[in-house]
Amino acid sequence: MVNCSIFDIRRQFDDIDKSILILLATRTQLSKEMALQKKSNNMPVVQTEIWEQQLNNRKNENDKLKVDSVFIDKIFSAIHDESIRIQNQELEKLK
Repeated sequence: MVNCSIFDIRRQFDDIDKSILILLATRTQLSKEMALQKKSNNMPVVQTEIWEQQLNNRKNENDKLKVDSVFIDKIFSAIHDESIRIQNQELEKLK
């Protein structure tokens, strides 16, 4: 990546951002499926203990990658909040 032009770097940003969007769309679909599973198993949408384990797992993975930990907290908290919103929305449709 040495001597990349600003245009090359921007193109790489675009490619990465597209990949992120695809992954977020996939995660959205999984959140919808999770809502159905939780309903059929009579489980609450928010399961704090599991969320805390997941966040700790993400932080442990990040120890190798060295992305700013505050940023990681913000990103995964936002993703989790969106998953909760989607699951609640899906459960409302079933009422």
